[in-house]
Amino acid sequence: MSDFLSKFNKDNYKDTLEEQDNNKSEKAEDAALENKEDTEPKTEKQYIPETKNYSLTSNHLSGVGEEVEFDPTYQKKKRRKLILIIAGATLALVLSFITYYHVVHAEVEDFTGKPVSEARAWAKENDVEIELTQEYNSDIEANRIISQNIDEGKNIRKGKTITFVSSLGPDPEEVIPLPDFSKMSKRDADTWIEEQQADNLKLVSEYSDKVESGSFIKLVIKDSEVEEETYRRKDSAAVYYSKGKEVFEKNISVPDFSESTKEEVQQWADTNEIALTLKDKDSNTVEVGKVISQSVKAEEKIAKKDKMTVEVSVGKAIVVPNFGELSMEEAANYPGLTVTIKERFHSKLAYGKLIAQTIEAGTKLIGEDDSTITATYSVGRPYLADYRGVLEGDLPKLFYDDYQSKGADIDYIVKYVNATEVKGTVVSMSKFNAFVPMDYTVEVRVSNNTSAPSTSNPLEDVEEEVQQPIEEELDQPIEENIEK
Repeated sequence: MSDFLSKFNKDNYKDTLEEQDNNKSEKAEDAALENKEDTEPKTEKQYIPETKNYSLTSNHLSGVGEEVEFDPTYQKKKRRKLILIIAGATLALVLSFITYYHVVHAEVEDFTGKPVSEARAWAKENDVEIELTQEYNSDIEANRIISQNIDEGKNIRKGKTITFVSSLGPDPEEVIPLPDFSKMSKRDADTWIEEQQADNLKLVSEYSDKVESGSFIKLVIKDSEVEEETYRRKDSAAVYYSKGKEVFEKNISVPDFSESTKEEVQQWADTNEIALTLKDKDSNTVEVGKVISQSVKAEEKIAKKDKMTVEVSVGKAIVVPNFGELSMEEAANYPGLTVTIKERFHSKLAYGKLIAQTIEAGTKLIGEDDSTITATYSVGRPYLADYRGVLEGDLPKLFYDDYQSKGADIDYIVKYVNATEVKGTVVSMSKFNAFVPMDYTVEVRVSNNTSAPSTSNPLEDVEEEVQQPIEEELDQPIEENIEK
């Protein structure tokens, strides 16, 4: 403040007034020039050489200051600047609108034939809802898009829904009759399966010792009720083709089984997949269950699936004798064997001669072999007994036991006659107590006298004799019975 007041001293008061007058004059001239430029017509830009005139009075109060340069393009530049500003603002608005539009909209792609997962990923990325329907289609793979309700290139507002139709693949219920695979190669069968899209029909290759490589082996349909003509795409089936005979390298070393058991040999064969055959053989020296011999020598090389035979001891064998050299009693008690003796009539072999035996003489029975033998001996020619006095009702059993059970076809016929014996008693025979042929029928005469008195049964008489002393003893005192 002191500096400001110092200017108002006596010496510089006049200079200060002159400086203020000059500033006012310069402002008035600038205003006049601006009004003049606005009222002057537009002309092409002209080059005006730069001049500067200075007119000063001794006391700077003459009112004439520095001359100003005039630019005729000033207004044009100003308008151009304004146009650029307006254009920039308009462009900014347009870009803002476009940006906003793209922010709230998404451009639809063509998903036809593409996986559904790809369409879902696009929808999730662009915040678009999906409505998915499915249908069977033989031309488009399952889980791929068949069609869409908005074409490629069009926009969809985010949050809206786009509809897709996807494929379920071929119809599993469709009937596709199977061809005759026995007339087709494996390659042709594979082509047919691919063309028919029969995914549940499998091709299986397996080794076969009987069918040459590449040839058809068999067709197996899992459901036994499905025929080749009614096969549907959903039915499970397999077509087998041969890979030929499997050939293995001979790289398995055979051990020495001389001290091994049957179980150890079997375990080795199972582990190495050897086709082992175990045979039981009797031995008087090798322990039961131990190996006697082997078809492949120790240390030799064999391949998987090769055959090999090993003999295993079952101990000492029982040799079946010739029962023709033994009596019936000796045969029945032969050691180590269970012998059943049968007797049969024979027209040519005498009594006691062997007719047959169920196991041939000289056979060795070992291990778990059945040692039960039946030896049949001859009882000679049939001899017809005397059945007089026997009741008719006993004849069937007697003829069966005495003849028919022993191989003789001896039968009888009944003839009823008047006799003094009680009815039903055999009174005579056409032949008795004599040798007869193996096939013979005898006439038996039976009494039909219903008025004859009943004869006592000898067995009943014996029972009465036995019961009488018992009853007498029961009548005696208990003490006497005890003493007796």
